[in-house]
Amino acid sequence: MLKFSLIRASAPAHQPKRSQIEKLIRASMQQKYINVILSISIVDLIGSQQLNLEYRGIDKATNVISLEYPDAREQFNLLSGELILCDEIILQEAHAQSKSTLEHYAHMLIHGLLHLQGYDHQIDHEAEEMELLERQIMQNLGFADPYQDRNETI
Repeated sequence: MLKFSLIRASAPAHQPKRSQIEKLIRASMQQKYINVILSISIVDLIGSQQLNLEYRGIDKATNVISLEYPDAREQFNLLSGELILCDEIILQEAHAQSKSTLEHYAHMLIHGLLHLQGYDHQIDHEAEEMELLERQIMQNLGFADPYQDRNETI
């Protein structure tokens, strides 16, 4: 069972539709979870900066924040967590990388969803594994390799 809430202050046409987000979630699952319960919020620069400072101790806005609940994942095969996406940063990065906004939103959602499943990119071999999964998922959905431009920062 998949349940997710989608919270956004406004819903500009460039943001992915709920049905697109559901497709991205399903495509990103690396194992069959009994239940998937997520909260996805699309915030502005100020909201992203405040949440990034509160949860990660970093005083700047960022493209995606993943708040995972690993105990539920490991003990109950339940994927639960929160994804917080910053609309303005995703728009800026998409433009800078000559990508469509939807393509970059897809990448940030997939990236965040992999974090919720325990993947990370702090160590080189973990980063390689995570990037490979991101490439595969994006390509399966008909998008280009998100790392073809290595100047991208996450």
